[in-house]
Amino acid sequence: MSRLAQVLIIVLLIAVVGMGALLLARGRTGSETTTADSLVIYAPCGMSSPITTATHAFRQANPDVQIPIVFDNAIVLVRKIRAGDRPDVFISPGEVEMKQLADERFIDSSTVEDFGTLDLVVIASTKTQGLDTISALTSPAIETISLADPSLNSVGYYGQKGLESLGLWDSLKAKVLPREYPLEAVTLATTGQVDAGITYLTCPLDTAPEKADGSDVRIVETFPRDSYPPIRLQIGILKGSSKVEIAERYIEFLLSPEGQQAVATNGILPVEVLQ
Repeated sequence: MSRLAQVLIIVLLIAVVGMGALLLARGRTGSETTTADSLVIYAPCGMSSPITTATHAFRQANPDVQIPIVFDNAIVLVRKIRAGDRPDVFISPGEVEMKQLADERFIDSSTVEDFGTLDLVVIASTKTQGLDTISALTSPAIETISLADPSLNSVGYYGQKGLESLGLWDSLKAKVLPREYPLEAVTLATTGQVDAGITYLTCPLDTAPEKADGSDVRIVETFPRDSYPPIRLQIGILKGSSKVEIAERYIEFLLSPEGQQAVATNGILPVEVLQ
């Protein structure tokens, strides 16, 4: 065997050994990452400010816990879970999305807790004229109303129930433009692309100000709370989570006076309003 062939064989052996060591190191790093204290949370983008604030406060008391949060439209998060994503905790902007996951056995129903509520309002662009009350939605001048799809979204469900209770749904449903995503319904109203919209008060105008510009929008009127089922902002633990103890601590904190204050400073009404 020539000298050059011997050198090439030695170089090849060194490369193989080095690659094996690198793969082994990567395998150890991955194992250490998955066993570290962490809590993956899926939360609606319309509540990014209060959830981020509350999570920051929780981590101050639990600095060793890492909490990556995925913010997106709640229905998108539901679909991701159906497709195989497995966060530890899901936060829902009402009972519709949480019930979907519980009925499909993704959420442990025994862990679901209410942690706050929101008011329901009619909003309109400042350019919309002749709209000062909910009942004025029936005016011929009001031709289009944006609302998140009631079959998919909690805010749409509560909005439809409110209109039904006030005896307005039958006369308004032809004007309603159901949107797949709540943020889209809000954006259509704030930009004047529709005459009015129905959404949660402060959400996302205050609870996620980076998502919607409230500078050109006004609150027309707040729905009476007895006109729709109580809006229950909910949190629950996914079945199979390996971080149940940490998740339970997080939920307990969210329901504590400190946690309630954290979400309340960002537009969410405390859970005691539901009682």
